[in-house]
Amino acid sequence: MRRAKRSAYHRAGMLCAMLIASVMLFCYPVPSAQAGLWDWMEGISEMPKEFNELKGQYDQMEQSLKDSQARYQEMTDKLNGENDQLRKQNEELMNRLLLLEEQELKQKQQVNRIFLTILTAVGLLILYFVLTRVMRVMVWSRHRSR
Repeated sequence: MRRAKRSAYHRAGMLCAMLIASVMLFCYPVPSAQAGLWDWMEGISEMPKEFNELKGQYDQMEQSLKDSQARYQEMTDKLNGENDQLRKQNEELMNRLLLLEEQELKQKQQVNRIFLTILTAVGLLILYFVLTRVMRVMVWSRHRSR
């Protein structure tokens, strides 16, 4: 009988514990972990879409970067070609300038020689005129003194 009483108390205790547990489950609000779990499960199901979107954006940015690098390389090559061409033109112009300066110097030297020659000729003519006058005066004065 003792066993029967124990078992009855045991059953009553179990029923009481179950009653308290069920009241607690129905009285308290649903824990937020369940809602978070559902959102987490939805987030996992949407991850492939987000991943594909991110991958698409990454591929677009990578293609844009490659295009930019190609345009940069193309412009660099073009500018290097133009730079080489301008360098050659500059060398040609410098050679022309040196040639023109050399010709100008030769022309100035030629003009100076011509001017010096003309001055020498004029000087010689004046000297000739003066000497002929002096000689005439000397001859005239000799003839006069005789």
